[in-house]
Amino acid sequence: MLNTALQVLSKDGTVTDNSYQLIGDDAVLPQGDVVLTVDQLDQLANITGKKALLITVDASPEVNEFPLDQLDAIFIDFAGFNDGRGYSFAALLRRQGFQGELRATGDVFKDVLNYMKRSGFDTFVIKEGKDVQEAAAGLGDFTNPYQASTAVAQASYQTGA
Repeated sequence: MLNTALQVLSKDGTVTDNSYQLIGDDAVLPQGDVVLTVDQLDQLANITGKKALLITVDASPEVNEFPLDQLDAIFIDFAGFNDGRGYSFAALLRRQGFQGELRATGDVFKDVLNYMKRSGFDTFVIKEGKDVQEAAAGLGDFTNPYQASTAVAQASYQTGA
């Protein structure tokens, strides 16, 4: 699931260390930036740093109401390469007005980053065992998308690019 020790790749190609922590098995709320599960949302007011929510495939924003205005980031977990619900979740959260960071976690690797970026993701935790620098280099593979998307309001053929 979510490995908070891995580095974070931004859609602009920069790589940083993750600052978010999960609540441990002892249920003690850590200081600083915290990632909550849907079941832990009642702890939101007690967080001193940045607040993030981890959404899995079981917690669709289509049927759940999340406190989007109180969250700095939403992590969307991709359980597997063949499960595209995370793309839909990201686009839906953007349409619902979420302006914070959308982070893709789980089965995330170079070949899917441009699709994730176009769905509204800002940052990515590359799957363990994959090269984050290679993934960063792949972010520039496609520069002029033909279709409009959450990230691109007008496609290239509409702008004359």
